[in-house]
Amino acid sequence: MLNPLVIIPGVSVLMFTAFELPRKAKKAFFKVPIWLSSSAIALAIGVVGRGVLGPSTGFVSELILFPGLAAAKKAFDMQEKRREKKGGKDETRLHHKGRA
Repeated sequence: MLNPLVIIPGVSVLMFTAFELPRKAKKAFFKVPIWLSSSAIALAIGVVGRGVLGPSTGFVSELILFPGLAAAKKAFDMQEKRREKKGGKDETRLHHKGRA
């Protein structure tokens, strides 16, 4: 039986990449092809998580990361196109004049 905890490393990397990574870092990250970056991250997770969660950790992470990163890249590209149409402001929503 597969341990349900093996999804945690892949989901946490996906959520960090999709939501927490700054825009400039995302732009640099998404220059690398998705299949290559998801495979490299899953390989690292598989090597580190093998002793704790079992040998299937890397495989499950790959199954989570590839479609998740592809969707995150598509959403990021749509946001960038919208940003270019608006005028290309380099501000983020968190750092506008209303907040300290």
